[in-house]
Amino acid sequence: MQLTTPTTAARAIAVLLTAAALVGGAGAVEAAEDPGGFPPLSFGVKGGLGLAQHQGTEPRDLEYTVDSAMRRGFAAGVFLTLPITRRFQLQQEVLYVRKGSRQDIGAVIFDIPTVLDVTYDMDYLEIPVLLRYHWLLDRGVDIYSLSGFAFALKVGDRYRLTGDVSDGEESIPLRADSDMSEVDLFDFLFTYGVGLEVPAGGLQLLLEYRFDLSLQQLPLPTYADVPFGDETVRVDNDPVPLRNQCHMLLMGFRF
Repeated sequence: MQLTTPTTAARAIAVLLTAAALVGGAGAVEAAEDPGGFPPLSFGVKGGLGLAQHQGTEPRDLEYTVDSAMRRGFAAGVFLTLPITRRFQLQQEVLYVRKGSRQDIGAVIFDIPTVLDVTYDMDYLEIPVLLRYHWLLDRGVDIYSLSGFAFALKVGDRYRLTGDVSDGEESIPLRADSDMSEVDLFDFLFTYGVGLEVPAGGLQLLLEYRFDLSLQQLPLPTYADVPFGDETVRVDNDPVPLRNQCHMLLMGFRF
């Protein structure tokens, strides 16, 4: 009986099958060590403290002095993350954020130095679109950074002013209390931040710092109502152009 030797084609096929088996085995070992692939689609909730302020970008009139303070409020909402790569994700959010400021304005009215207490309250529904970058992977604890832009819709506002003009003998109260319908309904923001994420009972617990800065100036009111006899006269002043800004400390869960 005569044995036939394998052809060149048969030898090539055998070599390819052996190489495929080796590559497949190596791939299985690598997959076991590093799961690879994109992270799944996820969503979550977050909320916390907001520290809002108004920022001026133009020189102030030397006749005025301004002492600004932050408005303490809250920020809360939901978010959705869409994977791009293992490290990069696109994050879409809907947040309710309370903004505004507190201003003590020193001015000279009727040649009398006066301090006016001004309150700006502005509540927004914000829709940020952020790029999220993960600095650590597969280590249990993850550090990430965020940056992007947000569209904001004003859903509530209030302007209040109190003060008294007194010459030592007679005092004239200055008051204002109204909405700010004359202020733009929309705002556009630049947003950035950093966060820490750790496993917590099958979920991801996150701690996050965020900063929002408005990209446009908003004409905030400065008028006051002055009583004259039985009537009240509104003293109009030019609105002051200021930008919203807000620091946020947030905690939440990603599912």
